[in-house]
Amino acid sequence: MTRVPWAPLNGGAFLIIFGTVMLLSVVGVAGLNPFSGIPLVFLAFGVWLVIAAFTFSGPDDRYAPPRSMILAWGAFVTILGAVWFVGTIALSLVPIVLFVVLVVAGIGAVGYALTRAEAKKAQPTVA
Repeated sequence: MTRVPWAPLNGGAFLIIFGTVMLLSVVGVAGLNPFSGIPLVFLAFGVWLVIAAFTFSGPDDRYAPPRSMILAWGAFVTILGAVWFVGTIALSLVPIVLFVVLVVAGIGAVGYALTRAEAKKAQPTVA
């Protein structure tokens, strides 16, 4: 797989997402306005970071961020954007979004723990 530079890739993806969402919000597609478009940019860019963490491999530089860090930042930005976006639409639904985020984080933690347990079990012991 080819190695892609992260900064231009993510910068370009952010500009594409930002330009598209702001254009749609200025035109008024689906009831978007610029105040609800900004959180949608964060939400979409966070999803992009999660996808990029799984799809693209990082640069060969040993100081490059690990895939788990890109995934964690993507999840953080997605959660921030989701809570902010729901807060601009209906403030009373924000606790529901936070509870859904807690459930998804719990499922992710259990899945991570189970995959780590399988990885440790599969290693042979040397006597």
